[in-house]
Amino acid sequence: MLTGEARASIERLSDPSASVDAAYRAQLELADEVRGRLIELLTARKRLEMQVGAWERSGVRQAEVEALREEIAALREREEAVSAAADEMRRRADALRAEREITKARVAAARAGIAADSSIGGFTPQAIEIRTLLDDARDRTLELEARAAALAELVARDSGQQALRRPPQ
Repeated sequence: MLTGEARASIERLSDPSASVDAAYRAQLELADEVRGRLIELLTARKRLEMQVGAWERSGVRQAEVEALREEIAALREREEAVSAAADEMRRRADALRAEREITKARVAAARAGIAADSSIGGFTPQAIEIRTLLDDARDRTLELEARAAALAELVARDSGQQALRRPPQ
């Protein structure tokens, strides 16, 4: 589990879009959690409203029913506040989603630029291999030319010495 966390941290460092993506996912989780809490509040309020109905039918004292209605009203206010917070969190998540897409596009553009500049500058593995092959071919060509020149010189010397050794006819 720690290894996975370490890999994720390294990935976020090397890929900014991964960081924004992680923030987006965290924001969505928070928004979902708030929505879940809102559902719990709504459920509790509905239960209290059902209890009020049951108390009214059974003839429980009016003061107790009114206290319960006040509690229901307070729950409604709380629901509205939580609902507004959930909406705000959803807006933030939408903004992060847009930022995530922009960041991914920027990262892709930067990587494409790096790749293009590397190709133009000859820094790609293929360009380095081509340079190595050309350098090797030049070295072998120079070596062959030097050998050919040395052989030609030897032949010329040998021809000159043989001419000196031959008696005139």
